[in-house]
Parts: sequence; C-alpha cells; structure tokens
Amino acid sequence: MKKDIKTNLLPNDATLRNAMERLNTGVFGIVFIVDQNNVVLGVLTDGDIRRALLKDAGLDDLATLHMNRKFVHGKANASHADNVALLNERVRHVPLLDDDGHLVDFLSWAEMLRVPLMEPSLGGNELKYVSDCVTSGWISSQGEYVRRFEQQFSEFLGHESKCLAVSNGTAALHLALKACGVGPGDEVIVPDLTFAATANVVLHCGAIPVCADVDQETWLLDPEAAAAAITPRTKAIIPVHLYGHPCDMDPIMKLAEKHKLIVIEDCAEAQGALYKGRQVGTFGDIGCFSFFSNKVITTGEGGMVSTRNADLAEKLRVLRDHGMRPGKRYWHDVAGFNYRMTNLQAALGVAQMERVEKFLIRRREIGERYSKQLGKIKGIVLPPSKDWAHTIYWIYSMLVDETVTGITRDELALRLSEMGIENRPFFYPMHEMPPYQQAGNFPISKRLSRQGMSLPSGNDISNEAIDRICDAIAGIVANHQVMRGVA
Repeated sequence: MKKDIKTNLLPNDATLRNAMERLNTGVFGIVFIVDQNNVVLGVLTDGDIRRALLKDAGLDDLATLHMNRKFVHGKANASHADNVALLNERVRHVPLLDDDGHLVDFLSWAEMLRVPLMEPSLGGNELKYVSDCVTSGWISSQGEYVRRFEQQFSEFLGHESKCLAVSNGTAALHLALKACGVGPGDEVIVPDLTFAATANVVLHCGAIPVCADVDQETWLLDPEAAAAAITPRTKAIIPVHLYGHPCDMDPIMKLAEKHKLIVIEDCAEAQGALYKGRQVGTFGDIGCFSFFSNKVITTGEGGMVSTRNADLAEKLRVLRDHGMRPGKRYWHDVAGFNYRMTNLQAALGVAQMERVEKFLIRRREIGERYSKQLGKIKGIVLPPSKDWAHTIYWIYSMLVDETVTGITRDELALRLSEMGIENRPFFYPMHEMPPYQQAGNFPISKRLSRQGMSLPSGNDISNEAIDRICDAIAGIVANHQVMRGVA
C-alpha cells in the first residue's frame, strides 16, 4: 500500500525550520526536497538536521544546503524485493523514483524491522510437551502436566505455597474473592492505577470496588490512601504489583491486620518480583498470577492462585471445579465455576517454568540497559526501583515530563510508532471510567496515566533493538527541544 507522500515533500526554498516542522507532522522521520517540477533533489532526516545544527547551522538556512544529495534510491518499476534489498543499517530510507526522478513511494527500515511490544519466548520444550499431550490424548483439564505445573509453581514461590492452575488471571482473582466470601454490599479497595480486571472481578462478586490513589514514588497502591478509603463495609484489599515492581507490603499487611481485611495480591505483571527478598504472592491470603502471552511465562491464556492456608486451598479447588465435592462425583455443595486449566496449557507452562530464571535475568538486563541510556535524557522519568524491591521490569515503563522534554507522551508515542517501535500508554485512572466512576481526589494516578508509556520488553528483545529505541527517543526529544527553544 502506497503512503500519502505529500506530507514528506518540501520545495527547494524550504528552510531547516520548515523541515523540522514537517518532520514533526510527517511520518518515518524523513522529508524529500523537490524542485519546481517535483523532481527529488535530496533527502533530509532528523539526524541530518541535528548534525547541521551542531555545526552552527541556523534554523533559517535553506534545507538544500544540508540535505543529502547522494542518496540511495530505488526504481518505481523494480521488484519489491530488489528495492527492499537496498535497505540496511546505514541506509534507513529508500525513495522509489520513476524515470523522470519523481517520488512515487518510499521504503523505510522501520517498516521492515518493527519492534513489537511483547512476544512470547517459545524456544524450549513447549512443542515437545504439547505434542506429548496430543499423542497421549490428555488434552483437557485432567492430565499430568497440570499437576507438574502446579508443583513447579509452588516450588518457585516457596513459603509452603499451595498452587492451583486456572483458566486465566482474571479467573484467578474472581476465584480468590469468592473463596474469601466477598459478596454483595462488601467494599474492596483497589488501586486507581491498574488494569480493569482488578476492579471487574469485584463487581462480578456483587461487591463495590473502592479506588485509592497510588504512591508517587512506586506508582503502586498508597497505604495511606488505602487507609483513608476504609469504611465499616470494607472486606478486602487488592494490592497490585504493577509493571513488575512489588508493592510496599509491610504497611499494607499491618493495615489489613488492624481492620481484619482480606489481602489478595494481584501479581499478574510481577511473577518473580521480590519484596524484601520474598516472592510476591506469598504475603496476602491469596496470590493471583496471569500467564497471558505477554507475561513473564505464558500458557497462551492461564493463571494461578496461591495460598499458604490449607482450608482456603481446598475452597479454591472446589470452587474451581464446579463446586463438586471431592470424592463424591457429581455432588455439588456450592455453585462453583469451570475455571480449570487444560493439560495443553499446562504443558506450555511446564516448559516455560524450566526457563523462568533465565527469563527473569534477561528482564533485569533489559531494564538496566534502558535506564542507563534513557537516564541521560532530561524529562524522561525512569521506572521505580526501591531499595527493598527486586523489580523484574515486566514491561519497561517511564514517564514523559512535557515541561522538560518539550514533547507530550502522546506525541512521542506517535513518533515511535511511525519508526516501527511499538509502545503503550499507561492505564486510564479507574475512577474516570464509567463502570467504576467515583468521587475523590486522585492526583498521582491522573498524572501518571497521562505521562506514562511502556516500551518493548519481551524476553527475547535484542540489545540492538533496545539501543535503537533509546536512540530514537533521544533524537525525537532533541528535535522538539530545538523547535520549542527548550535546549
């Protein structure tokens, strides 16, 4: 599909200022300088302009003085493969010209080499174990891989954790609330900055999610805000270990003990994160994990509930399996759910758990590589990493302070997308959305939601891709600072 190339064309009397303005509204970080007959004379990129300004060029200089006249170009009537072959690490853009030198289209390295936000890492025994399920015929929820997966996860968490595999992370949270007796009229405190599933399951129980603001340093549930939200109807609290950083659990557990509250840890994005040397998911009454395809390990869909309470573990097991009494088939003491994990999913999980430590080490490397480079850019606020926390950088998340960078989060996100770099904004504040709307003061979650963005962080992302992303952010911010007179 051809692009709308008009936004990438500039006349030969354009200035560097005009070129920068066009780059800020165009796509792929390049403009083509043309004469009065629309014949391409040269190309100009973000990098060309930065280099010119560093050599004391003025913004009112003619763009033709600094454009690249010896550019590599393809032929509009050549094969796509031949034109793509001209792209490489040095040649990032290839204009496609007709026989008269007119721009017909152009190819961009960003289109050919996109960096996805997350991709599952399936290079271990996943296919072998899933094939074993298919060959044996044990593909549903009855099978050895389910038991193996649960045992592996119990050993991973330690602290005498009893684990039950379920169909997904949302099911894990819902099951946990139901097993703890949360129902109509009850209130459950949730952080205002979290994925909607945390609050949805509260509503599905007939209870009321009560939002509490987050801490400005950790971006996680603020214990003081949670304390202020407690009423006589409060029954539970759900701390969410968001973006791979653990919550400050000591004050949360003290608060729960004081008010006799149930604590359900939402660990969907934090498997392997440690609070004061201890695994998240082992502090509260129940820990809930997700194995969606973008998580630390994946079973496609899937989840896990963990508890150290034997009676609670038995309640969870019964409710997970239709409420059927163990040892008395088809006798149901309660109305339960079908929240079981299939043997096929668990086979993936077993293979993934064999490499989980490798995944966690790599995620730390990814986070540290990002921070080392992005920390040099004024206005980019790095993710939290408290002394008492071992964060896993589930997804590398940062803040964009427009007052310093000269660019909004959304503008930066758009420019990165145009360069083939996937990214995501932070979640919307819960209290602003229709199902959970409530009055209150939530200044921290509102600010974080509007400034926060997440960058590619899959287990298998290369160092080269991380460097490319950091270079792109540095270049985009530098251009906007020059344009707005910030630098």
